[in-house]
Amino acid sequence: MRRISRTLRPRNGTMGALALLFTAGLTASPVMTTPAHAAYGPCTTTSWRDVPTLGGSNEYRIPARTGNGLSCYLRYAEGAASAVEELQKAIVICYSGTWASQRIANSGGADGVYGTGTAEAVEWLQRNRLGLSGSADGVYGPDTRSRMLWPHYYDRGALLRSCSNPSTL
Repeated sequence: MRRISRTLRPRNGTMGALALLFTAGLTASPVMTTPAHAAYGPCTTTSWRDVPTLGGSNEYRIPARTGNGLSCYLRYAEGAASAVEELQKAIVICYSGTWASQRIANSGGADGVYGTGTAEAVEWLQRNRLGLSGSADGVYGPDTRSRMLWPHYYDRGALLRSCSNPSTL
């Protein structure tokens, strides 16, 4: 009978377990288990942007991340209140009369809190208006931002009651 050294047994067991994990396509790497939106971080502010088709002092306000532009996310209990409030306003104004708009209104309005009502409203929009049904998760991120309608303001104040998707202009 062939004798196996004690130092070799644990090594073989570890190698076997690693081989099994890699064969199954699994790794212990945090990069592989972290959601994609974690790469760009939560929205920490808002940003004014020009509405190209209206020119002059016509702008829209959108969630943003300090030092990282518009690449940010908002999700349940995460994100700056100002950014959440702009998202909520956009849903109420630009999607007036929809279930999502009503859900925001019934859960506190544009209060700057990304709670259950806002998450459900965003998920409803993703499924029913934005063409993101396969990835509808209630998290606001770049895909949702690029497909949403945003309200227009004149001179950073007066709401114009018109909306557009600046990504398509």
